[in-house]
Amino acid sequence: MDIDTDLYRFGPHPDMPGWSRWEIKDKTRFNAVLGDLAVRRDGDRALIRLFPQANHANLGDKVHGGALLTLIDVGLFVAPLALGDARSPRGVTVELSTQFASAADIGSPIDMIVEVTRETGRMIFLRGTVEQAGAMVAAFMGLIRKAAQ
Repeated sequence: MDIDTDLYRFGPHPDMPGWSRWEIKDKTRFNAVLGDLAVRRDGDRALIRLFPQANHANLGDKVHGGALLTLIDVGLFVAPLALGDARSPRGVTVELSTQFASAADIGSPIDMIVEVTRETGRMIFLRGTVEQAGAMVAAFMGLIRKAAQ
């Protein structure tokens, strides 16, 4: 899938064969704080990869919980897009529940693994984990409302 809107681009990743890139065009938007995300479909799941930088760090030099929550919230919309639903990026978060399991390090990729558990005409129910180097950092469940056609 290759999408180029006034707000974002979603298409083949130039540096990672087999992956797509989610890029926010307007860098003044809050979502741009994450930087570009690498995305790929893995069967019925989506994998979203963040490359954490110093601007994602807390005072303990770990990835800030707010940055992880931002990744999860943005990922709720990017994952359905990766799985074929082009309406999801302009929706809204209805509910998000997150449980943190461990800290994440700056400089090592973080993977968000997402599956859609149910979808209706306007709602998408999702769940997944956030992992780094094979260790679970967080688990989450979310509900988003898709934008109208």
